[in-house]
Amino acid sequence: MESKRVSSYSYLRNGGRNGSGGGGSSIEVDLDSQLLKISAAFGSAQTTTDLHKLIKTIDSTTAQIDKTLSQKTVIESRKLQHELSGIELSRAKLSSTTEVSSQLSELFSSANDLGHTLTIKIKSLDSEINKVKDTLNFVTNIQLLKNNINQAFYALDHSDWETAAKCINTIKREVPEELINGEYASVVIPSTDVPELPTVTLSNWKVQLASTFQEKFNKAANDRDVPEMTKYFQLFPLIDNEEVGLACYSKFICSIIGDTSRSLIGSISGKQQMQSTTGVYSSIASQLFESISMMLSHHGPLIKKYYGATYEGALIFVINKIQGEIDSQIGLVSDTFYDVRRIDKVIQDVGLYKFPLLNRRLREGVAEDQQHQQQHSEFNGYDDQESEIVSVVSVGDLMGELASILHFWSLYCKFITTKYIQPPQGAPTELKLPQLIESSNFTSKIQSKLLPSFEILATYYFRRSIEKAISIEELPSLEPYLIASSTSTSPDQPPVSSVIDDTIFVLNTALRAIVDTSQPSAVKHFITEAYKIIHQDLLIGYIVKSLRENQPRYNSMLHLVQAPSASSSSHQSPGNTRSSTPVPDSIGAGSFFKGATTALGSVVNSTTAGAKEQSPKLINFVLLLNTLAMGQEYFTKIIDNIVRSNPEFLMQNFPFNNDSSKIEKIFTNEFLEPFISSTNKLIQENLIVLYNQSIRQNLTRLVNDFLPEVSNSYLIYSSSSLNDPTIMIKISSSWQALIRPYRQSFHKSLLFSKLLRLLVINLANLIEKKLMNVLEKFKVNELGALKLEKDLSFFISEVCEDNYDLREKFVRVTQLVLLVGMDDEEYDLSVQTIDNEGSEDDALGINWVLTPLERKKARQFRI
Repeated sequence: MESKRVSSYSYLRNGGRNGSGGGGSSIEVDLDSQLLKISAAFGSAQTTTDLHKLIKTIDSTTAQIDKTLSQKTVIESRKLQHELSGIELSRAKLSSTTEVSSQLSELFSSANDLGHTLTIKIKSLDSEINKVKDTLNFVTNIQLLKNNINQAFYALDHSDWETAAKCINTIKREVPEELINGEYASVVIPSTDVPELPTVTLSNWKVQLASTFQEKFNKAANDRDVPEMTKYFQLFPLIDNEEVGLACYSKFICSIIGDTSRSLIGSISGKQQMQSTTGVYSSIASQLFESISMMLSHHGPLIKKYYGATYEGALIFVINKIQGEIDSQIGLVSDTFYDVRRIDKVIQDVGLYKFPLLNRRLREGVAEDQQHQQQHSEFNGYDDQESEIVSVVSVGDLMGELASILHFWSLYCKFITTKYIQPPQGAPTELKLPQLIESSNFTSKIQSKLLPSFEILATYYFRRSIEKAISIEELPSLEPYLIASSTSTSPDQPPVSSVIDDTIFVLNTALRAIVDTSQPSAVKHFITEAYKIIHQDLLIGYIVKSLRENQPRYNSMLHLVQAPSASSSSHQSPGNTRSSTPVPDSIGAGSFFKGATTALGSVVNSTTAGAKEQSPKLINFVLLLNTLAMGQEYFTKIIDNIVRSNPEFLMQNFPFNNDSSKIEKIFTNEFLEPFISSTNKLIQENLIVLYNQSIRQNLTRLVNDFLPEVSNSYLIYSSSSLNDPTIMIKISSSWQALIRPYRQSFHKSLLFSKLLRLLVINLANLIEKKLMNVLEKFKVNELGALKLEKDLSFFISEVCEDNYDLREKFVRVTQLVLLVGMDDEEYDLSVQTIDNEGSEDDALGINWVLTPLERKKARQFRI
């Protein structure tokens, strides 16, 4: 019994793992719980009776377990039997599959052997087929070679050149070279009619046909038989003689170019009047290059059609061949121009001219200038025709005609480069000058002969034109610009010397001719020489000398004048013009400005009515300064028109090697900017001279009138004195009388604006010094400070008008007046802010330019 319990217990503890183990876990859990209960009962048993009960419980539990085990064993045995039956069935199926697999393996092995055998046989068959095809091709090519050789022989024998060429071309295209040179062909092809080897035969026939085609083409070219020429021209590629055909065609084009050139030159030969006509040779050059361009455009498609497929660069080959003829013909045109126009003699004569007027001006010193002042009119009327060997007009014509010839050459170079040698592809690229142009004979002639001559002519033309302009100088009258009127504005066209008008015209003409040459070296040379001429002869020799000769006498002034047709009705007083305006109720700012305007008109009118005679030197000085300013303005416009207004202009004339950007820098950096710098310096220097000689004394008088040294100026005790406009009316009148003549006669931006700035700077300094002196002597009270501030505000507005940049020049004076006008509380606040923070901006928001010491000193003037 005990052993049975133990075995049952052991089985259950193993979870029924002797069998299937499906319900082992649940039985084990149940067994554990029963065991725990029995252990608990055993531990709590006190008597024998308790132990007997426990034994009974154990027995019943053991019986129950045995029963459960028996049932589970039966179930697991059935399941195991079922699984064994399934395994046995699978084994039977697997045996059948294994047998079928063995049969398939045997089948595949036999199929593989068969496939290998078939592959060997197919490869062998393919090899035989290829051999048959090769043999067939070989036989066919031999037959084709033999037939075409026989046909070519027959065609040559009967002078059927076209057929012969086609037969040779067929052999070249369809029969392999190695077959023609092979042993078999050398055996079967030669015959009694054609005994040579095929290679020798074809080579001889090509030479024979090339010679025949060349002869026939040249004969047709001489007869101008275009269909016959085309017929033989297209045969050269068939016999591998493209270069011979292109050379023949190039020779034909060269003959046309030569005929055209001779025809154009012959049209004026013996016609003296036509030869002397300006521009006739540039017209010939234009027609010649136009004819060349049209020929290339018309013949280009024909060359591409017959030679494009077999000869790359056929057109470039032709251009290289005809370039020599083009050089020859345009060289003939230029040489004829050079000889007929006697350029060598002109250059020799030009070299003998010494520019006496300009050199005399440059040699003169200050003492000589003073000696010649009274002879100025005689100098202006100086007639140098006797010393002039070559007319400047004829030199200008020669320069323009030679520039046109060079311009047409440049257009031709650009045409062949962009159309044939370096055609545009996708993004724009920098054009390079082709080697055939760079090394051409005419390019060498330009550099060695034409360009040096052109540079000499251009330099002479420019300098001689300036000399002549100075010799016939006319100065306009300044009086029409000094007429008094209700409004005063700067003139759109300030009065200037005729010299600058002539110089501008000559410079523009010369620069256009220089650019037309399309030669960067010519531009560089002329710009260098032109700036030297302008600087030495125009600026120093003429303008600077003339400015020194015409320095205004001390304290001479320009005055406004009455219009010749002026009447009382045409000059109504401002008071009458405002007759319909209501009178203000009280005396104030409105009545002040009204009174100032009315008085201004009367003062100006009285000034002009009783004006002294204008100073001739001062008038000439003003005209010369205008001449300098207008020269800067117009020179800038000329360069801008060439460089910036039309960006394509330089690109069209200088298309190669990024020359256009280099030319732009030459114009700007080597001509315009130095000229502007020189003229600005001269303008500034002579404005200071004008200020010191003519304006300074009047400006000092104006400041003295504005701040009179009297005790009651700014120690006032009544509103009537505060609003008294008398002094301001006088100041306004004096200022307008001083500034209006210059406003109405000076160039606005380059002269008047700079003069006004110079006057404002000096006014600010003079007023500051004068104000400090006046306040130091007489002090100022509260009403006086208000009047001072009001007067200064009016004065600044009168002088600066709406120019706030000029108003900034009075900032020290305005701060000085502000200080004496502050009440004690405001002043203490500003001082306290600086003491505490050390800042230049005080609590009142004022950015002080006066130092604390200066502010302290100014404040002491207030009483």
